[in-house]
Amino acid sequence: MSEEVKEKDEKRKIRVISEIDDLIGIQGQAYMKGQLKETLTYAEQIINLATPENLQSFIREQEELIVRVKGIQKQREEKAKIKLKLEQEKLKREKLAKFKVELSELENSFNIAFKTEDFLRAAEFLDQSKKILSEIEDNQITKKWEELVKKNSDAQARKELAKSANELIAESSDLLAKFEFADLKLRLTYLIQQAKDKGITDYLKRLKELQSEVLIAEKEFIKTQVKVEDLVKKTRILQDNKKYEEAISNCENLLKFAESIDLRSIIEEFSNILLQLRKDLDFKNLTESIEKLNNVGLELVKKGEILGSLDKFKLIREALENYIN
Repeated sequence: MSEEVKEKDEKRKIRVISEIDDLIGIQGQAYMKGQLKETLTYAEQIINLATPENLQSFIREQEELIVRVKGIQKQREEKAKIKLKLEQEKLKREKLAKFKVELSELENSFNIAFKTEDFLRAAEFLDQSKKILSEIEDNQITKKWEELVKKNSDAQARKELAKSANELIAESSDLLAKFEFADLKLRLTYLIQQAKDKGITDYLKRLKELQSEVLIAEKEFIKTQVKVEDLVKKTRILQDNKKYEEAISNCENLLKFAESIDLRSIIEEFSNILLQLRKDLDFKNLTESIEKLNNVGLELVKKGEILGSLDKFKLIREALENYIN
């Protein structure tokens, strides 16, 4: 190698070392400021400059620095993670404390509404708690509020059942008087089942007693219906056979039973039939009486007792006038 080439190499090396020194100076400032990322960037640049010139001391120094800086970075990251975790836990505790206060206020409001049996208002407070409970994710607290939901739901069901039961008990006399057994039985069956399902025994005994009363009344109603139907057939047959006295007796019984269960169409029809039967009986009695008087009058004429005969015919005329009037 010529002196000229050697001199050129020396100058280049000195220039590279000068650049490296400048970078090391800047690197040192960045390191002192804690700018570790920039420190590593300068280390890579220094190694890139030193490698072609085989400046091993600079390379080793920067490689050691890289290891040290990465170690510091790792420590920083760990500290940052711990700090973040602590901050998150602190925030979580603060949020939990805040949520517990909010839940406590909601619970107080719920209790006030519940005591006054304002179950709809109480349900609103329960709904408001759901969002908070989803944020807390605490099984014990969630379970407590689920119990409050059930408590409110059961109390509301009890109140509604009590209202429905009282209304039905109050209406039952009128419904029985109107023979509305189907409506009564349907409503009673529903309320009794609800009382059993909800474990509400307060009204269960009275509802079952009322159910028995309805079934007994319905049986009596059906028996009376059968009696009416039987009397309807008998009355028609007697009327057709012109057995008016028996027909009238049957018809009067029929109307008595029909009125007891309010069979209005039957009452209307057979009231008219009873009037007709009485008319028919009166006419039958009239014809029989006239026929008898007529026969007696004719016999008297045959015997020559004209005045006696005239008295009989006079009675016939009076009977006809009375009937017409």
